[in-house]
Amino acid sequence: MIVRFLVVLFLLSFSLELSGQDNIGAGHAISFDGIDDYIDLGNIYDDLELPLTISAWIFLDPGGLGTIFSSQDNTHLYNGFHFFVVHTAVIIEYGDGMGTFTPDFRRGKAGPVDNIFGKWVHLTAIMRGATDMDLFLNGVNIGGTYIGNSQLPMNSAFPEDAAKIGYRSGVGVTYHFQGIMDELRIWNRSLSESEIREQMCKKLTGKEPGLIGYWDFDNTAGNTLIDKSPNHFDGQVMGSPKRVFSGAPIGDESIVLYTNDWQDKELVWKDSLDYVRVGNVKGDPNSLHIYKINSLPSQGTGLNLSTVAAPYFGVFAASVDANSSFDVDYTYNDSAICRLFTRSDNTVSAWTASPSALVEVDERVELIKEKWGSGLHVDLGPDEELCVFRPRSLDPLSDTTNFDFLWQDGSTRSSFQVTGFGTYWFTADNGCTQATDTLIISNAAVENLIVPNVFTPNGDLLNQFFEIDPRILGSRLIVYDRWGKEVYQSPNYQNDWDGAGLTAGVYFYTVKGGDCPEERKGSLSILR
Repeated sequence: MIVRFLVVLFLLSFSLELSGQDNIGAGHAISFDGIDDYIDLGNIYDDLELPLTISAWIFLDPGGLGTIFSSQDNTHLYNGFHFFVVHTAVIIEYGDGMGTFTPDFRRGKAGPVDNIFGKWVHLTAIMRGATDMDLFLNGVNIGGTYIGNSQLPMNSAFPEDAAKIGYRSGVGVTYHFQGIMDELRIWNRSLSESEIREQMCKKLTGKEPGLIGYWDFDNTAGNTLIDKSPNHFDGQVMGSPKRVFSGAPIGDESIVLYTNDWQDKELVWKDSLDYVRVGNVKGDPNSLHIYKINSLPSQGTGLNLSTVAAPYFGVFAASVDANSSFDVDYTYNDSAICRLFTRSDNTVSAWTASPSALVEVDERVELIKEKWGSGLHVDLGPDEELCVFRPRSLDPLSDTTNFDFLWQDGSTRSSFQVTGFGTYWFTADNGCTQATDTLIISNAAVENLIVPNVFTPNGDLLNQFFEIDPRILGSRLIVYDRWGKEVYQSPNYQNDWDGAGLTAGVYFYTVKGGDCPEERKGSLSILR
């Protein structure tokens, strides 16, 4: 008999409710309505100085404006810094604290962006001084134009002002963020271009040098936004923003390739078991990222969790070029993957079965492997010998996703109705994994039923009770002494009589009923 396989249900939603965190891959993000949603971080960053770096993943609603961050808000003076997107530009800007209403008291840089709405993009801004700033879109420096006239240093010493995510005010006008935001990070140093590229598609530990603010948005509920930097600048959620699954291309680890010439170029992830190759690049994807998630996905519709295996991977082409594509090949332990399951990103709950080689993928994909012979076990239960047959259903697999079934009579249903004695077998096969089992249900012969003729209720816990064959439990038991007097009876006997009150000697019994209704009679001896 094959040991029954217990499918561990992937009840992520339940675990998220208990922990309040979704740390798998991109996890969660916050969707802002552009009207009154924002995060109030309170009076922080009053001592900020340049240089500094800020970055975030954003998904802007079409036509929406995007204030990502403001370090000093609600003042009548330009001070601190703010980071935002208008229709065709991303802007970083600081104030010198000397006045407002005119460009003379602020300084910044505006970089051109196009076609960034309705998709996930990564934005980074670096400020080192009044004429030394850089703006990056998906890890690429986009240049730009300096704006404002101030040549004074940034002034952040305004303790009455609050830092805010998704909101800023200026000259009597408020600007909200309309879209989804994830992975907001602030450093008190200038990140290099390679650091930006290497970090954008993976989570941080919170202990990186110079990190002074890190909001990963992975809380699944509540009115607090956790800062995982050493500062622990947690924020208060204002309005009614929604906690949603994030579609940002984020993993636990990542590798990257940037180039201007994609001819014969490929990006390969290789460790002791997993080998993921991205190649045959067409068009200009600008860059390729492979990111790895070390857990099973937080949404697994369409996956059979007894046959797929962590880790899973994502591929992201950091480009706005709609004509670019790439191929993906996946092997495991130097062997072909039986089958892949794919989806576009973490916002998609359903995975689709795919071949192990993906061709002409547009922009991005996430994939998880299903291995050959991945250890699926099934069990119809032990063979049975019954006096009376009771019809029932055989259901060998609790998760039948993507499996084909074949029963002994040629039927292909996932369950089988047994209506009589016989031999039953089935095979489950999903093209990668196969398992089979057999169950024999036979008619018990009356002469094979066991009723003992002696038991020893002497207190040593051995043979203490009169124990009849389990197949006739529930029968009516009557015990007589040798003169025919009834000394014990039970209408539903359950092997629980120890001869209490009777002396050692010979007695007689009658058993009738249970699954085997024929009457059985005999003698029994009580030895003490």
